[in-house]
Order: sequence, then C-alpha cells, then structure tokens
Amino acid sequence: MNKINLTIILSFFLFSLLFVQEACKKKEDEVINDFTVNLPRYNMSHDVYYLVNPKDRSIELEFNKPLNPATVDGNLSFYDKSGALDDRYSLEVSGNMILLVFKSDFQLHDAWQYFIEISPGLKSADGQSLAGNATLEIRTLSYPLPSSDLIGADSTERNSIACISDLHLGDERANENNYCWFGKNKAALENFLDYVVNSHQFRKLVIMGDLFDEWLVPYTISPFDPQVNINSSSDYFHAVASNPVNTGIINRLKNIALNENIELVYIPGNHDMLLTREIMDEIIPHLTWAGKDETPGLGYYSPMEEIIMEHGHRYDFFNCPQSLVNPGHQLPPGYFVSRLYAQGMMDKGNVLKSANQTSGSFEFETAWTLAYLYTIAHFDMPLPQDDSANILMGGIDDYSNPMSFNGAKKMYAENIEELWPETQTKNKVPVPTECCFHAIWNGHSDLWSAAMTQYILQPPAPVTYKVIAFGHTHQPELKTYVAAGEILNVYANSGSWLDEDASDYKVRTFLTIKPAAWTGSQLDVVSLYQYNSSGTGQYKPVLLGEESVEAN
Repeated sequence: MNKINLTIILSFFLFSLLFVQEACKKKEDEVINDFTVNLPRYNMSHDVYYLVNPKDRSIELEFNKPLNPATVDGNLSFYDKSGALDDRYSLEVSGNMILLVFKSDFQLHDAWQYFIEISPGLKSADGQSLAGNATLEIRTLSYPLPSSDLIGADSTERNSIACISDLHLGDERANENNYCWFGKNKAALENFLDYVVNSHQFRKLVIMGDLFDEWLVPYTISPFDPQVNINSSSDYFHAVASNPVNTGIINRLKNIALNENIELVYIPGNHDMLLTREIMDEIIPHLTWAGKDETPGLGYYSPMEEIIMEHGHRYDFFNCPQSLVNPGHQLPPGYFVSRLYAQGMMDKGNVLKSANQTSGSFEFETAWTLAYLYTIAHFDMPLPQDDSANILMGGIDDYSNPMSFNGAKKMYAENIEELWPETQTKNKVPVPTECCFHAIWNGHSDLWSAAMTQYILQPPAPVTYKVIAFGHTHQPELKTYVAAGEILNVYANSGSWLDEDASDYKVRTFLTIKPAAWTGSQLDVVSLYQYNSSGTGQYKPVLLGEESVEAN
C-alpha cells in the first residue's frame, strides 16, 4: 500500500473516530437534558411562573425519572426576596417526587414571588442530572376580596387601589325617558362604594372617566333647556348629581372624598370632557382632580412611577377632544353619533346590546358612515333627514344653533384627518401615530394596541410604566406583554357599570392594584373583579383574573 493510500485511510479513520466521539457527546448531552422537573399541581402562566394558592401547605415537584434520595439535600433551595428559607420547610422524597412541606409556623405570603432552585448535584437513580441550575419561579395569588357581609371581620391593611370607570350617570330626563345606560346597577354601586370604605383594603379609589354622561342625549332633546333649569354644562352636571337615581352614589363619593383613610381621584372621560375642576369641586369637594389644565377634556393619574391610569379616549380619533377642527369647540364626531344612539334608546327601548359609538374602519367618512348606519340598523330607526337641522344643541360646547348630521359630518371631514398629527400634539399623546386607521380602531374595544404603542413598545422616557390601566371601551380585560421569557407590562381595563342589557361585556367590574411599594412584595399585582349579588341583599366580588409584573 503506498503512502498516499495509507494517509487517506488514516485520515478517514481519525475523522470517523472524532465523528463518533462528537455523536456520543451529543447523545450524552441529550440524555442529560432529558432529565426534567415541573410542578404538576399548578398551572404555568405565560411560560414564566407557576401560580400558587398562598394557603397551600406544600409544593410538589415531579421529575421524569426516579430520584437518588441521597442527592437531594443541599441541591434544592427555596427562597424569596429576603433570602433562603431553609428553616421554613422540610423535604420528602418518594420515587420521582419531592414534596416541599412548610413548617407549622410558616405561611406563604399572598401576591408574593418565590423561587425553587435545583442544582445539577441532584441526580436521578441512574445518575443523570439537570444540564445546569434550574430555577422555578412561583407567584402566589392575592387573597380574594371578602363578600360584603364578611367585611366586619376584615382587618387587612389598606394596600390596594380600586379602579372603576364608565358609570355614565344621566340626568333625571335620561332615566325617565329610557335613554340612560345607568340605573339597574344603582344598588350594587352604592354597596360597592360602602365596601371600598368598610373593607379596609383600599387606600385610593380612582374613577377613570365617564362618571357623568353629557353625550347620551337624543338629538330631538336639547342638552341645555331652561325649562328644566339647565343652561350650561355646569347646570347639566349638577342636574346629574341631583338626579334621585344618583344621589346615593354622589353622597357616598362625597363621604369618601372626606375620608382621611382613602383618596378619591377623578380622571375625565370623553362623555364628560366638558367637566372642569371647578364644577367637580362644587359637586364633590376635596376630590383629587386628575384632569390637565393644558389639555382640557383629558387627564391621567400616576400614583407611583410604574403605574399609569387614564380613560383612554386620548388615542381615539372619534372621541378625543378635537379642538382644532372647529376652533373654539371641543366635541369630537363621536358626540353626534351618541346623540343618534340615545334617540334610538328613547324611541325603541334599550332592549339591544350597546355598540361603541364608532366602528373600526378605514378613514373618517367611511367610519362615520358605518357608525351612523349601524346605529340606525341597531334600533331599526327611520333614517333622519340628514340635511335637516334636527340636532338640538342648546348651547353645549358653545354650539347654540341646531345642526344636521350631514353638516356635522362635513365639518369634521373637511380637515380632521389633515389635523390629526397636530391634534395629537395638542392632546400631548406620548407617541403620536400617523395612521388615522389605528386611531379609529382604538375606539372599537382595542385599547390594548394603544397601550402597546404608547407605553410598552416605545415607552416615554424616562419612565417605563409596568401597569397601564384604561377604561373607555367598556370591555373588562387583563393582558400581559411578555418578551424573552419575562413579563414586562400588564394592561388592564376596568370595564363599566352599565345596565347589563346595554352592554356586550360583563358589567359591575372593577380593578384592584396592589403596588409592591405598599405590600413589601416584588410584584405589582392587578386583579379584575365583578361585583355580583349574593342573593341575600349582600354582594360578593368575583375574581375574573389576576396578573402580576415585577416592580421597578
């Protein structure tokens, strides 16, 4: 055999040997990585953490192979922000299971973050181990709120914020003529406001807009009418507050505003965007007004640096203040569609589910037409005479003369899209958007996309908000933004307190926010509740969902 052939054979042999070694090593790695662990009794949320009941007395770990019991001690640790909790539990090993049992003097905190860390020194019966340190994150649920008949025994520290929105209280005419969205939840809301005071849970009550409804007035009824002593927006809001349906609610809000243990905060919405600090001070003195003087009709509230709350209409093309379209006026196109909707409620009865005042579509005229025609079809109404000045204004927002629907549409269509960038600047939108389509869609139950744009994907410097809470859409919901295996933000919508037959969504909903700064936890915890009757004259908060995010 010549030297060339021998060299080729040796090279082939060495290459084959290396290939086999690498293959064996790869196979060995696969075997090591095949050794896994999980917590079988719990659900994993967002592929990030296990959600655990704080009242549980043990945590069960399940491996996919039988364990070598002699390797468990020293290779498993349980800890929280305070450090190792080694003296708070014992370990029981059986087959492929480890039971972490808490000692009698230890109880998991609620709304808390814990970790179980397992090192490669822990081995299976056949000698396999985890590829590296494995850390299992655990988050405990917050204790559920007690029912209203049990709050006398509740001594909880006030470490939560309650958030409600979209009550849509109307004046006496609205309830008498059946064009009000609120009325059937009167007793529930009164009970809830008592609950906020008496449960000792809440340090703040934040109302995130649309407490009063100045928009939902049929177009054949003048919002301002001297015959009912309403000559201005101030008169209108006072009339809403003095409506017998609402007086129990307003009186309770007055008492909360005076309560030294609770701060009452109000953020204006679109249906009460003409409300001012001065008017609100007359109706509910000592309330904290979160409207912004530099952006009338808008406001936001940040109780601490990582939490932001607002109504949400700032990002809604149809429902945000449109002060540039017709200088000297503020009302947007959604106001006029609301007037049409109220007419349908009065004429046909509120027997159908409500629709938002806008429809997610392409550009302004298309969106207006769809919202307008949908409302007509919704109530099977006769088509109004579009060019007839049949919308009675009475002086609201300084519109003294009646208007027509075509006239209102033309007024906005002339320049509303062209002015949209400047409108956002004037309304101090953190991240302006060029596309009107997204802003129209923001009025159609999709403020999650606005939260993403405004506060998550491009957070305004220097603040990064971990919790973003809106109202406006009437759709109660919780969503999280997860990136690289980490929950970075929680979006929450408080829903509404509308009559059930006036909403497509659950009503009597509210948020509780437990800031880490008040609980000592590492987590800001957001819970969504519905306030339901227990059938005995009492009410019970029913948990609909809960999310948490690590605080700044």
